[in-house]
Amino acid sequence: MNLNKNNISPTSYLVLTLVPVLIFICIRALGFDGLYGQDSYEYLRYSKALFNAFNGGESAGDYFWPLYYPLFGALANYIFGNILFTLNFISLGALIISSIYLYKTIKLLYTNTNYTLHFIVLFFIFSPSVIILGIVVMSDLLSACFIILSIYHALKFNKYNSSKNLYFAAVFAISAIMTRYASFVVLLPFGVFILLKLLKTKRQLIHLIPILIIVGLLTVPHFYIRSENVSGFLNHDWLQKWSPLNFFKSEFNTVDGISHNKLPNIIYAFYNLFHPKFLVLGIGLILAIIFKNLKFKPNKPLVISYLLYSLFLAGIPFQNSRFLVLNFGLALVLLFPTFQYIIDKFSAHKTVINSAFLLLILTQIFLCLYLFRPFYERNKFEKSIATLMKPYQNKTLYSFDIDVALKGRDLDFDYKNMWIEQYDKFNTNDLVLFNPEKFKSQWKGKNPMLNWENIKHNYKLKILEEGLEGWKLYEIKRKILAQNSGN
Repeated sequence: MNLNKNNISPTSYLVLTLVPVLIFICIRALGFDGLYGQDSYEYLRYSKALFNAFNGGESAGDYFWPLYYPLFGALANYIFGNILFTLNFISLGALIISSIYLYKTIKLLYTNTNYTLHFIVLFFIFSPSVIILGIVVMSDLLSACFIILSIYHALKFNKYNSSKNLYFAAVFAISAIMTRYASFVVLLPFGVFILLKLLKTKRQLIHLIPILIIVGLLTVPHFYIRSENVSGFLNHDWLQKWSPLNFFKSEFNTVDGISHNKLPNIIYAFYNLFHPKFLVLGIGLILAIIFKNLKFKPNKPLVISYLLYSLFLAGIPFQNSRFLVLNFGLALVLLFPTFQYIIDKFSAHKTVINSAFLLLILTQIFLCLYLFRPFYERNKFEKSIATLMKPYQNKTLYSFDIDVALKGRDLDFDYKNMWIEQYDKFNTNDLVLFNPEKFKSQWKGKNPMLNWENIKHNYKLKILEEGLEGWKLYEIKRKILAQNSGN
């Protein structure tokens, strides 16, 4: 038995490390700093708060999301000394490590793996959705990385019965869950699979003791910081409204507003199998399996895990392609034998294969640039609004959406978020930063638009600045006096 069969050559290590690093350097050279939308700024805010607390500052307070991404950011900041760069580096590291361990997982499961490196570079590193999550401040790819690590060690434990791999699987599984709670659904089949394996031999049940200790130690941050509301994450609106009926819906009305999607949830939940933003050859690989009647024997826990998480997503009244990255690595591992089979069929035609690889890499680069553009434009927009707002600091500011970016970029206002509550009264000289055209459909009848209508109809507004994309900065001048009904 060759325990080193799935080792990676130094050349493969170099490629899987250097390619993401070069991409990261190019993106940074364009001026993109990794901040995109509200989630990124919240991760940045809480990482700063934890770091300050570790250094004797005030308590970081409670935190609704899983803790590990900002916690690692705060701890690693002792090395890098810049929270924002640290969080970027964690996302980049997650991309590199995920690539390496997907490679190792494929080598572990299959015998014919000659084109594993090509497969990982083409369809994981240059997957548009993956590459974006590798350069933004988001927790999704870190959680996906922990999932891949946990599954790799679980599969290795099953193959070689090594207790070391069992403990590694437990460490990375809890780390994944503490980074994104939804990881629990992905990893549940592997947890059941390992438990059944341990139950077959009573002597192996002794392993449950150190596993429970691992679980206890790795969940200490959650129980310590969230001590007053340990299970609060279970009250999330998406979980409360989870339903099989959502499988067939494409429009939802939730606390996050009204969303209109092109396809029903049950199709969206499997996007990462066929959508070009994930897997450009996905449809081709699936059709090859169907029409060629390929007799591969997929790993059952991998299949169950992929399906369970996909159905879980289909029941949530919301669509976001970010969520699909958690089980994307599983899809790639399952589809690899088909890719290898197709390449083997053309193995005598090296020119055809090399031309196909070149075409694929160019296609992936184009798709990556196309998908990255909105992120880049939003990042540039947020910077421009922050520059516009700097002269008006130290006032009360009513806003929505963009206010999180202003906080994250350390602008000093008394912030009043127009989503959190309805405000009855507004004071003269208070500021309003808003874009009613952007929010009139999604937030119709909800706090952001209700607050805007209240301000617009009951107060005089003076335009101070006009920003990009229809955003305007207003100053509230005075209340409009009630008019006679006959006028």
